[in-house]
Amino acid sequence: MTGRDKVIVVALIGLMVVASIAAIAADQNPASGDPAYGGTYVEGVAGVPQYLNPVIAATDVDQDIARLAFSGLTRYDQAGAIVPDLASAFHTESDGRIWTFDIRDDATWHDGQPVTADDVVFTVKLLQDRGYVGPYSDAFRGVTVDRIAPRTVRFTLPDVYGPFADSTTVPLLPSHLLGNVPYAELSRQPFNASPIGTGPFRVTEVDARQIVLLRNDDFYRTRPARGRPYLDKVILRFYPDPTEALLALSRGEIDGVGGLSSQDGERARSLKSATLYSLPTDNFVSLFLNVRPEKVLFRDRAVRQAIATAIDRGRVLQLAADGRGTVADEFVPSSSWAYVKDVTRYTYSVEEAAALLDAADWKDHDGDGIRDKGGQKLAFAISTSDEPARTAAATQIERDLNAIGMNVTVNSMPFGQLVDSVARQRTFDALLVEIAVSGDPDPYTFFHSTEVNDPGHNFSGFSTLPIDRNLEAARRTFDEGARRDLYAPVFQAISKEVPVVFLYFSDYLYAQSAQVQGQRIAPLTDPRERFWNVEDWYVRTQTKR
Repeated sequence: MTGRDKVIVVALIGLMVVASIAAIAADQNPASGDPAYGGTYVEGVAGVPQYLNPVIAATDVDQDIARLAFSGLTRYDQAGAIVPDLASAFHTESDGRIWTFDIRDDATWHDGQPVTADDVVFTVKLLQDRGYVGPYSDAFRGVTVDRIAPRTVRFTLPDVYGPFADSTTVPLLPSHLLGNVPYAELSRQPFNASPIGTGPFRVTEVDARQIVLLRNDDFYRTRPARGRPYLDKVILRFYPDPTEALLALSRGEIDGVGGLSSQDGERARSLKSATLYSLPTDNFVSLFLNVRPEKVLFRDRAVRQAIATAIDRGRVLQLAADGRGTVADEFVPSSSWAYVKDVTRYTYSVEEAAALLDAADWKDHDGDGIRDKGGQKLAFAISTSDEPARTAAATQIERDLNAIGMNVTVNSMPFGQLVDSVARQRTFDALLVEIAVSGDPDPYTFFHSTEVNDPGHNFSGFSTLPIDRNLEAARRTFDEGARRDLYAPVFQAISKEVPVVFLYFSDYLYAQSAQVQGQRIAPLTDPRERFWNVEDWYVRTQTKR
């Protein structure tokens, strides 16, 4: 997924979509010696920074810095489970309404001050400010946060909220530096250019060309094995797009670049000095069918099922993403704990798709080559962005559906127009988009009745009372098994009724110099998570004894 396409997704879903990602990529080849301290890793990134503060981060570069220089009470481990990070331990009470966290005794800020419960209380209060509209606004709504002891903090939820554990991964801010600053004043603080965090690297230089981060010599997560990260320095160098950064990688000017398109991925694969990683994600490309009353065509389930049957998902994946991804059948991939095995699946078949339409009397009654019924032509438009991957997918779908007697056209447009004039206004027939998924796999925002209008994200407009009840009940338990049981009938209903055709889960393409070692591929909940174990990366080795 390109950097530009990521912006599309962010704007469409407001960074509120959730899911867990499982990783399948292998570690890099081991170096010829043991890891040694020292050296610099330079990565090319698309864009420039704006606010180096995780609460008001506005660009992808800001988010990268949030991962390198900050940390939260918890984080995702290599298996995709939430584990303690700044917290040494946590436990729940009252069936998940009360969460208590103990902060590590050795956790300190980059300026040497200890991390305390006051930092947690301060950060959460910022997220609860009415001016904050980021990804954690819903999670902390109505939550009471209390300092129980200097390094103990307690959250009391108004009701059980299944995805709450994911919310505790939010990066913390230092109350001893910003405690008197209200949310509305954060964007005007010098902190945004010289942040103090708790992460493995600390920001030391920011200019128009790059951001330089030096190792944190007192980083808690490397203990007791060693005292600090292997790398001395991480540099994020700015480029207009990943393609330009890839050229720099080919010239040996940088050591890595992510967010590559499939075309750039092929170029990266040809570089003898680099390794191309195709990292699986839960981001899915899908075709939302507008089933609102005014869209008479898609009110017929047989039409929706025929569309799902007639689309060659494998071919779409190949053309749009060079095959880098996996074909999708439901909201989450098979690696997710929320995956439901027994749902209706649609195998590509022109004959079966035609039979579905014939049985519903969608036939070419007037002989013009287009199926019709009761004077209604089987004709509609697919709205999508003018991103090459999206238009390639839409064009293949157009061919597939026209082959069974539909009259489908593609309406591609600039991203801003797609968001403001089409997606938010719900003026589309069918909407082809990629949805960025991060965190917990809660499908509430896409299928609950309260989300059918903007700013909700139920683009298709499909909802039922049983689905509403199950989605609400799933949010009232944090037990994964119980939540999966509640999601099962929801996913089955979505699959049977087909308000959305899931096409494929996309991969994140990441190229690195073969000299970079130590990366362990983990769940890529969002692009910044490529740095999840950056403290273990190294570019120097020492001879084995």
